[in-house]
Amino acid sequence: MRMYIPNLNKNGLGGGWTFLNNLLKAIKTDVQIAHSVEDCDIMFICGPTMVGRDEVELANKLGKKIIFRVDNIPEDYRNRGTAISRLKDYSKMADVVVYQSEWARNYVKTLTCVDGAVIFNGVDRDIFNKDNRTDNYKQYLYVRSSTNENKRWQEAKFFFREYWMTADNHELELIVVGNFSDYVKLYGDDFINRYKLGAFDEPIKYLGQINDPRRMAEIYKTSAVLIAPYYNDACSNTILEARACGCEIDLCLSGNSGGTPEILALSDELIGIDRMGKEYLGLFNLVMQ
Repeated sequence: MRMYIPNLNKNGLGGGWTFLNNLLKAIKTDVQIAHSVEDCDIMFICGPTMVGRDEVELANKLGKKIIFRVDNIPEDYRNRGTAISRLKDYSKMADVVVYQSEWARNYVKTLTCVDGAVIFNGVDRDIFNKDNRTDNYKQYLYVRSSTNENKRWQEAKFFFREYWMTADNHELELIVVGNFSDYVKLYGDDFINRYKLGAFDEPIKYLGQINDPRRMAEIYKTSAVLIAPYYNDACSNTILEARACGCEIDLCLSGNSGGTPEILALSDELIGIDRMGKEYLGLFNLVMQ
């Protein structure tokens, strides 16, 4: 079985790229990666903004099987204002649409009118695990790979501030990792530079954007709690990674939404990429029959 993944770049950032790297590891012994539409059996589209319309139309014309992974409705300003039209068109051309949670399926298909399968993301247990975990009850963590404001940084900060002010001797600290919008950089307490320098009295440390999964695992393993007020995330890789490393998950007000309740209900045995890989391989074999 030969699979073509458009715009394949293992160094990309964000949830879609994390998923893709995990998928490639999980299926590497069963699937060969093709380098063109013409040479593949299956085109796997990781998200509507990650492939141009011409390639999808070509795959459809050539009769290739198309599997389209969807986590949410993208902001329409992406891809020069074509993100939603791509979502609709790719969904109709796909042999199977794979949603990242039941919530995502029910939410997105209201727009696209296309049903599909549900396969949750998984985490790489070779990296994200409880080995050598240090229980530091003082350290809280907030992580974001997207500038999307559904990540609710201000909510996370207010919740942490309340915990800090009521803690014995104000001993708590918040570690912040990730990518922030220009608005936050300019108007959010001069966020980037001043937290790096420790200019505030609040115990908040900004570590910047970290692209190394093993470094992120180290941070998870020294954190007691992940503050995750992410609103309507379909299937948060961050929450799965933190959970695999032994962090408690604090959803604040906004986080108990989207697909998050579903992934928190998964047993520990089901959050790894081995389960995810088996489910995708089963789907690939099914569409090739």
